Amino acid sequence: MSDNERDMALWLQLRRGGEIAAFRELFDRHYAPLCRFAEFWLRDRTSAEEVVLDVYTYLWQHAAELQITVSVRAYLFRAVRNRALNRLRDDRFSYIPFDELGEIFAGPDELRIETDEIMELVAEAVSQLPDRCRDIFLKSRREQLSNAEIAAEMQISVKTVEAQMSKALRRLRRLLHKE
Repeated sequence: MSDNERDMALWLQLRRGGEIAAFRELFDRHYAPLCRFAEFWLRDRTSAEEVVLDVYTYLWQHAAELQITVSVRAYLFRAVRNRALNRLRDDRFSYIPFDELGEIFAGPDELRIETDEIMELVAEAVSQLPDRCRDIFLKSRREQLSNAEIAAEMQISVKTVEAQMSKALRRLRRLLHKE
């Protein structure tokens, strides 16, 4: 029996009744190569393992609903790739909300003074942004709106929002760097 035929037989067992032994064998057969594949995308072993475990968890929970007809291995690799890319996308846009910056540095009075000074520098730099650029930046950071929500609210394209955010971040880096 070929590897693909064995995978399909295990998959059918899993679909029929949630066979733990079939799931375990599928897990053992593909876990290490899937982790290496995910690590290629994520460049972090822990994140790669989390993505692979997420895929296997989904597989276990939704086995009865999933339709895999050609190759279980191909399905697993495609699912891991998609989840890894989603994680990269989501991590790229994760940030600390503008108003919470001060809370990060909360602590002794000396740190509070430094935090207040940092917040003043940031506020001053933001105030120096062009009006439209500043409005878009503040809607993103203060109001935590997505680019699409900002575009809809301001009746502009998402590309314009993205361009203005890039411009704002570039200018803020430059303004804060020279301080």
